[in-house]
Amino acid sequence: MTSKSTAFPDSPRGLRAFYRHESGSMAVLALFVFVAMLFVAGMAIDMMRYETERVRMQGASDRAVLAAAAVRPTAPGSLSPQQIAEAYLTAGGVSADSYLGRIEVEDSGTGRQITVAPAAGVPTLLMHMLGINRLDMVTPARALEAIGDPPDIEVVLVLDVSGSMRALTSNGLTRIQNLRIAARDLVEVLFEDTEPGQMAVTLVPYDGWVLPPPGFINNFQNLPQTSFGACIDFTNWGVVTNSLSSNVTRHSCNTASWRQVRPYLSSADEAIPHIDALRASGTTSIDLGIRFGALFFDPDIRPALQQQISNNQVSTLFSGRPHDWNEENVIRVMVVMTDGANCCFGRADSRSANRSTQDAQTVSVCNALKQQDVLIYAVAFEAPQGGINLMQQCASSENHFFNTTGDGIAEVFRGIGAHIQRQRLRLTL
Repeated sequence: MTSKSTAFPDSPRGLRAFYRHESGSMAVLALFVFVAMLFVAGMAIDMMRYETERVRMQGASDRAVLAAAAVRPTAPGSLSPQQIAEAYLTAGGVSADSYLGRIEVEDSGTGRQITVAPAAGVPTLLMHMLGINRLDMVTPARALEAIGDPPDIEVVLVLDVSGSMRALTSNGLTRIQNLRIAARDLVEVLFEDTEPGQMAVTLVPYDGWVLPPPGFINNFQNLPQTSFGACIDFTNWGVVTNSLSSNVTRHSCNTASWRQVRPYLSSADEAIPHIDALRASGTTSIDLGIRFGALFFDPDIRPALQQQISNNQVSTLFSGRPHDWNEENVIRVMVVMTDGANCCFGRADSRSANRSTQDAQTVSVCNALKQQDVLIYAVAFEAPQGGINLMQQCASSENHFFNTTGDGIAEVFRGIGAHIQRQRLRLTL
C-alpha cells in the first residue's frame, strides 16, 4: 500500500489541518517587517541628503542676493549685479544649469532688488524602489537695498543648553561644543561692518528654566510678593505685548552665572565670552525659552532694560530700546534652537506640567511674534521628531526651518547670519 504524503493532503480533513498549520508564519511576518524597515531607513537617508543639499543651496542663494543687491558706484570693467549673483552661486557649488534664467535684477531710483530661485534635484538612493527617483528643490532668495539710513536690527538667540547637549555627535564634539562654535560664527557675521548701536544681540540660554538678569523680574507688576526664587513662569502665552503687566509666578532655579540672559549685547567681542561659557544641564522648556526671548522685542520692558543700562550691564547705545512695535526701519529676528522636545519635569510644580500644553504654549508665542513681523529661524539640532515638528511650526516659513547635525550646525548658523538683514540690505523672501 502506498502511503499518502502529508505535504500535499488530498482529503478534506488533511486540507483543513494544512490550512491551520502555523509553522513558518513568524518567518513571513519577520520578512515583511524587515522590508518595511529597509524602506523607512532608505527614506531617512534620502531625506537627510536632501536636507543637507537644501541648506547648502539656500545659503548660496542668500549670499548671492545680498552681494548683488549692494548699491555701489559702477566702475569700468566691474561686474554687473547679474554677474555678481552668478559668481556667488557658482562659488557656493550651485551649477549654472540650476540658476540660468532664474535671476532677476530690478533697479529704481530708490534702491535695487535681486531675486534668485535656483532649482535642482537630489537623486534618491533607496526611495527609487517606491518610484521616487529624484527629490526636487527650489531655494528662492530676494534682497532689497534701499538708499537711506540703515535699519536697526534686534536679534534674540534662544539656545537650548539642556543636559542632552552633552551628547557626542558624528564629528567627535559634543552638541554644546558644536553650538558654541556655531553661535560664535553667527555673532561675528552679524556684527561685521555694522555701526555701534545698529545691531543688538540678546542671548537667552534655556533648559527647564530661564535665568533673567539680576533685578529684572522685579519690574513685573503682577509678581506675587509671597513667592521666592530667581526665575518666573508665565500664565499668558498668546500675547507678547505689555509684558510687564503679565501674570507670572516665581520659582527657584539654578543661578549659575553662565545660565543668565544677556540682553542687548553690542559687539561680537562682548557676546563671545558669554557663548563660550555655556554648559549643558537640566531639562527642556522650549516654551519658556521663546517666551523669555520675546520679552526683548517688547517696548514695555524699557524700564527693566534702562535699569540694566544704569547698572552698566547694557551699553548706553541702547537707551530707549526696545523700539516701538510700529517703528519704521527696524528689523526683529529670533533664532531658536533645540536638540530635544518640551520636557516638563523641571517645572513639575508649575501649571505647565505636560508636553502637549508646553507645545501649544510654544506655538502660541511663535504665532504672536509673527503677527508683530518678527522673523523666526528655527533649528532642530539632532532633535527627536517632536522637537522637529515644533521647530517647523515656529519657523516663519519652510526656508526658515533647519534640521541639522553636528557636522552641519555651523554651516546652518552661518547661513542664518547671511539671511539676517545688515545695514541697508533686507532679505524679503
